[in-house]
Amino acid sequence: MTAVGFRRATIQVLDSDLKPVSGKKYVVEGKTKEGATSSFEITGLTPEALKLYGSDITYEIFQEGTGEVAAKFSALDLPFEMENEFLGRKKSAKGVYHVGEETNPPYCAVLFESSDLHGGKMGTGIYAGKFGKDSVSAKSKEGKMEAPDPDEYTFEPIEKEIDGKKEAVGFALGSEGFAALEEELFGTTPAGSEG
Repeated sequence: MTAVGFRRATIQVLDSDLKPVSGKKYVVEGKTKEGATSSFEITGLTPEALKLYGSDITYEIFQEGTGEVAAKFSALDLPFEMENEFLGRKKSAKGVYHVGEETNPPYCAVLFESSDLHGGKMGTGIYAGKFGKDSVSAKSKEGKMEAPDPDEYTFEPIEKEIDGKKEAVGFALGSEGFAALEEELFGTTPAGSEG
């Protein structure tokens, strides 16, 4: 299935039991001063195939589960407080966010929304994981205006129990499937509880 575009990302902060934290759901969808999505990529979905040989043939191939699932997410102009929250940076009494020995990102669930080639709503969700941002950079202006590069984030997933099985990533197509994926990722949160 080919994904077209990247309309929005929804990020839900989770507690230590991987349950949604009320009031900590953020939607990034291109609203002024609220950030815009740029790209995402999930890798490691397929495990390495293990071939079993016998009788001078490839007797069987074992390829169950996943590989080392990882994700990259890039966005423009995420709100400062939101970014620092999901990166686990601690705020001092003076209002400065620090990265140091107490930095510990919270678990989050993430839903990326795209479309298929025919305009159908398409969702890709990661049930639980932690965000990281390995670098910060800037460069001098050089006489002409250039579009800023989006910020890049890593996302390291862990598996979560969904319907009695350990799952890492969910995929949905169409409004009904998309709604079911949202419920698996975020539960049923009361109206008005988004951050």
